[in-house]
Amino acid sequence: MNTKLLKLILKHITIGGLLILLVFIFSVFKIPCLFRFITGLPCPSCGMTRSFLSLLSFDFAASFAYHPLLIPALITIFIALHINVNEFKLNKRFCNVYFILFAIIFFIVYLVRLILGILP
Repeated sequence: MNTKLLKLILKHITIGGLLILLVFIFSVFKIPCLFRFITGLPCPSCGMTRSFLSLLSFDFAASFAYHPLLIPALITIFIALHINVNEFKLNKRFCNVYFILFAIIFFIVYLVRLILGILP
């Protein structure tokens, strides 16, 4: 097996494992959202987990209602994990502009949802 491919697979397994461990720790110790705990406000990613679970159930309307930026967030995560993988030939300048635009849009959507009171 190609060593680059093996390293990429190990990277995905490691990141996935760490995320699962983090969710497990938060669940077992009943740790609330740290952002909400500190600020008293819902976090910008509030509803992402429920949105993802709805997407897995093919309930696209509920997924969008929980958080409208789930799909762009998943694309952003994919790009971030693969920006240095030569086989994908991603333009780093384009990726950086995409990351900045996504962050701005994410913040704007958060503010609109906060002002309108439509956070889940």
